[in-house]
Amino acid sequence: MTIDTILQVISHYPAWQWLAAALAITAATCVQYGLGIAFGLIAGPLLALVSIDFVPAPVLLLTCVTATSSLISERHLVNWRQARTGIGGRIAGAIIAAMVLGMIPSEKAFMLLFGLTIAGAVLVSVSGISVPFSLPSIAAAGSVSGFTATITGVGGPPMAIVYQHQKAATARPTLQAFFAFGSALSFIILFLSGHVGVKDIVITAMLLPAFAAGFLIGPFVRPLFDRNFRKFLLALAAASAAMLIWRGLFS
Repeated sequence: MTIDTILQVISHYPAWQWLAAALAITAATCVQYGLGIAFGLIAGPLLALVSIDFVPAPVLLLTCVTATSSLISERHLVNWRQARTGIGGRIAGAIIAAMVLGMIPSEKAFMLLFGLTIAGAVLVSVSGISVPFSLPSIAAAGSVSGFTATITGVGGPPMAIVYQHQKAATARPTLQAFFAFGSALSFIILFLSGHVGVKDIVITAMLLPAFAAGFLIGPFVRPLFDRNFRKFLLALAAASAAMLIWRGLFS
């Protein structure tokens, strides 16, 4: 990687795209710090609207950085049995995604289908129908999360649905662990399958200051998320579904 290559990547995108991407990353980092989830839910769809080049690899790398940084202070609260189960599912889903990534005929069709699936899961949740919270459901959600995150950078909705009724104090650190390890695994699988390039690394590096800003703001907003854990999870899942459906229909 040379200086000329880095400058070429930076200059390829106008200033408004970098600014919009930075704002999305700052907001996503604040929410990830407060909920233990939702970095990809916010950053993925918003960055995809800015430029398709900003997903999925940069989102996965920044998810790993954000989740790991947020996890450090709460690592003693992680339920590692749940985390390991979810990560196991995530590995399986990511491997399948890498195998089928080149076979998807239409990215827009996938986004539309994924968005409708998330919307359906949210409707099931608000209807009062309970999604069982168990190791099998965590494994299943982890698999779906790994598949969708590896392709789109958005892997939060399945985990949000499963963890919606859990207490924030215990769910958040476990989710942080899941996304720290899971996003790193998805990125590695993408890299090994040839879907990551220099451009992705440069974009990620350019957005690190926005992550730092969100990480500094995060502690001030965490109490708000603790009081409204389930509402925020479902609202973010619904917003993500809407953005994905919009992109599938009109982008």
